Amino acid sequence: MTDISFSPTFKHVAWVDNRDRVAASGQNGFNVRFDAIQKDLENLSKVVGQIDTGLKAVGQRPTVKRLLSLAPTFSPVENRVAWVLDAEGVASRSSATDTSLSGILTVAPPDGVQLLTLRATGQNTGNGSLNVTLFRTSLVTIGRPEPIAQVKCSGGAFGEAQPIPSGKDRVDMARFSYFVDASLADATAGGSVYITSVQLSYNVD
Repeated sequence: MTDISFSPTFKHVAWVDNRDRVAASGQNGFNVRFDAIQKDLENLSKVVGQIDTGLKAVGQRPTVKRLLSLAPTFSPVENRVAWVLDAEGVASRSSATDTSLSGILTVAPPDGVQLLTLRATGQNTGNGSLNVTLFRTSLVTIGRPEPIAQVKCSGGAFGEAQPIPSGKDRVDMARFSYFVDASLADATAGGSVYITSVQLSYNVD
């Protein structure tokens, strides 16, 4: 940022009684003096504007992108087969014959941030439908959890991030709680199905 300065041009020359005549025109008249004052005030206004812009720029925090990476420690869901976490921190089915799995993972993104994407990594080589979905549940009204974003995990290795739509992207921990659901359905025996991580990206602004 360049230096800000103001150099007034008006220099008052005192009138002398019984010598100077009051006049509008001329080098010592009112018009010349008031015109110089007006120009100084206009220049001062520009300087104040520069100062205001500089102060606002200093007060603004830059937007910073952050990542929240979570181990797939899905809690079991009633009446559903649960995901099993192995010694390497990978969530998978306990038996190759399990055709459906379900579990939820509580998440607590920083309050006030703007969520950008939901991402899950892993593999699904079978023909089962594996979905990883981010939900939010209202703390002020009674109702079902609301889906925010979903990753459809099929066709082998997966890891593509899905955007979180505008209007649901601002985290408000006073009004909502958040969790991720991972559900496998209609899978056949055999094949490799596992989740290695869940990740949220967000902006701190």
